Formats: sequence, C-alpha cells, structure tokens
Amino acid sequence: MSFKFIDLFAGIGGFHLALHHLGGECVFASEIDVAARKTYEHNFKKISPKLFELDNFNDDIRKVMPSDIPDFDILCAGFPCQPFSQAGHKLGFDDHHKSERGNLFFNIVDILLEKKPRAFFLENVRGIINHDQGRTFQVIRNILENELGYSFYFQVIRASDYGLPQLRPRAFMIGFRDEGLMRGFNFPDPIPLKFNMSDVWGGVCTRQIGFTIRVGGRGSPINDRRNWDAYMVDNVIRQLSPIEAKMMQGFPTDFDIPVSNTQAMKQLGNSVAVNAIEIVAAKIIDYMNNIHTKDNSMQTLNKGEWTELLVLIKLLLEQKIYLADAKLNPTDYFFTIKKVTTKNIEFDYLILDQATIEITHKKTFEKQLIKLSELIYQNLIDELTDEIRTNTGTFNLDSIQKIKAALLIDNAKGGNSQQKSD
Repeated sequence: MSFKFIDLFAGIGGFHLALHHLGGECVFASEIDVAARKTYEHNFKKISPKLFELDNFNDDIRKVMPSDIPDFDILCAGFPCQPFSQAGHKLGFDDHHKSERGNLFFNIVDILLEKKPRAFFLENVRGIINHDQGRTFQVIRNILENELGYSFYFQVIRASDYGLPQLRPRAFMIGFRDEGLMRGFNFPDPIPLKFNMSDVWGGVCTRQIGFTIRVGGRGSPINDRRNWDAYMVDNVIRQLSPIEAKMMQGFPTDFDIPVSNTQAMKQLGNSVAVNAIEIVAAKIIDYMNNIHTKDNSMQTLNKGEWTELLVLIKLLLEQKIYLADAKLNPTDYFFTIKKVTTKNIEFDYLILDQATIEITHKKTFEKQLIKLSELIYQNLIDELTDEIRTNTGTFNLDSIQKIKAALLIDNAKGGNSQQKSD
C-alpha cells in the first residue's frame, strides 16, 4: 500500500512506525522536544533516510509555511493533549502555556487547508470529547467537517482493543476528502490480547491489562488510586521501567531510546499505542483507496442507504409522519412536518405549502424555491420503493439522481454508527 504521510507532534514516532509497517513513506515530521527528537532521529534515520537528507524533520511546526511541506496523502497528528487531559489544567484552546499548545490544532487546520490531503488521522486524550461541555470537540469537528469539507469519524479506542495489555483510552478522529455519498467508514473490530502483563513481566502478575502509561506521577504506593507504574509480580512489588513500558506501547525490542530512564518514561507516556494506530491506519488506507478508485458519478448503495434518501424524499412529498399503535400497526394519526434537516446535509428544507419548499444553505443563508409537483410524485415514490425492495447487495437507482441534484442532496447517511443523525 504505497502512500505518503506526515507526522506532526511526532514524539518518538509511534505514528511513523505504524504507517511505515503499512508501506507508507514519511515525507515530513515535526517535534519540538529536544530529547524526543533525539530518539526519533536515532530510530528513523535508517528507516526513512530521505526525511533527514531533505531536512524535513522540523523542530517547530509554527515556523513552517504549509506550502513548503511536500505533498502527502495522510496527515497524522497526536496533537498536544495536556490542555484537554485529566492530568492537565484542562484549559483547551485557552492554554497559552509556553508553546501555545492548546492552539496548535489550528496549525493542523492550516496545513489541511493548503495541502488538501486525502485523509487525516488525529489522536488525543479521551477528555477532549467532553472538554468545556463538549464545545471544544464541536469546534474541532465543525472546522474539519464544515469549513474544510472532510468527513469526520471518531471513536474512543483503548490500546487493549487492539492487542496491547494497556488501558490507554484515546479519542481517534479520522476524516476523508471527496468522500461523497460513500460515508461508511467503520473502525476495525477489536482483537484479543497478543500478550498480557504476566508476559510483559516474565512472571505472574495480578493484572492481565496494565494501567495507562503516563508522563508524570511515578512512584505512588501500589494501593494508591494514583498508582499506574507499580505491579504485584510473583508476590513482589515491581515498578515499570522503559523495557516493560515499550512492550505495552507496542514498540519492537530493537527500538532504542537513547536517553535517561526518566526521559524514556516521559517519551513513552506521551507516545501512541503503535498496534492500535497500525490496525486503524490499515483500515483508513483501504477505505481511502476505495473512495478514490470509485466512480462517484454512478453511485451504488445498499438497501439501507437508498432507503435513507427515499425517506427524506417521501417526507417532503407527504409532509406527515404517521404514528403506529403499540403493535406497530399504522394508524390515521400523524405529525405535520414543517421542516426537514440533518447534520449531514448543508441545507434546511422548509415546507412553505403543499407544492413548494424553500432550501436554505445553513452557512450562507442563500435561499432557493423548489416546486415539489415538478419533481416528486406518488407514483415515483412507489416505483423507487419497489426497486429498493427487489434489489440485493449494492445497486444504482437512476431515477433518484435528478431528485438528488434538484434538492442538492449528496448524502443522508450518518457519519458513523455513533452519530445517530441520519
């Protein structure tokens, strides 16, 4: 799977390692921490020599003009999590401590805007989703989805979901450019542990899955709620060293960390779980390539996806939602529909009367009147219903294309299974 990627806020290179395993070429990387840069260069100078020969390993993303970054397919970034973390002060975008790390997300935005890569893969702490009562996450999503035009999928992933014996819940955010109607990315199914904490220690450990490796706070008593690095192994208390932490994060044994143990633990605590990144990235690459090899002019969707579009059209025609009784039998009772809207369509459909709807763009507020009688009629609804019922697998419906174009509909499907906004 040949592709190019960039590695922002790279740390010691967890993203780099995972995507290199999948056949990717890293064409640009950025990391500001001096000790982490030392570990990164030590391990990747042989793996990705051109990155260093072309001087594309940057020490401060704020100093780079996005136009100077080489072209690439996937932007990877574990952007600074301290502003959103339980361990930090949770200042979010208002965090101006030292490196303005809360605002570094907007450097990602600038690069996406300029370079327009095919996909992005972002990682952050779980707390980012509910930070500031969800407003921070909504800002991130709105910018990526509505201002930059990418699709947006997210899920909280634990390292243990993909084989590693560590909790480490992290928010994975993924998006694709030019996805069109194909909104259907799904995160990979979890897999069993490849090894457990007894394997990590080489002795009998009282825990199968380990605590989340952190940046600070080492040395708490084993029964303290703040403990994360002390384990009972063969009835003896042992403290994590970089050797065990490296295994728990999915780094290979020959990955060398040429700094002090204190620095090494900090670097591993800041890193990503390599196995989780690699398994999800493989799905991203496969899906990304499918998007860009598919002819979007002839959309083939399954029964459920065509039904979502049919329901939208049917609601606009009938302007009623009928109720059912306790046994789900239709009744004569109904709600009258005044407006149809969804997160996945850029427009609101306001029903003015039986024959006319007003389409309003949500951002520009431009309006357009559509005569329903010239576009949708009951016989067409019946024909579409029959076609959807009788077809199997994925198929195309030519008769719906004119309606989609007139109503400016690209997609009625929710962004992912958790979104619930079809």
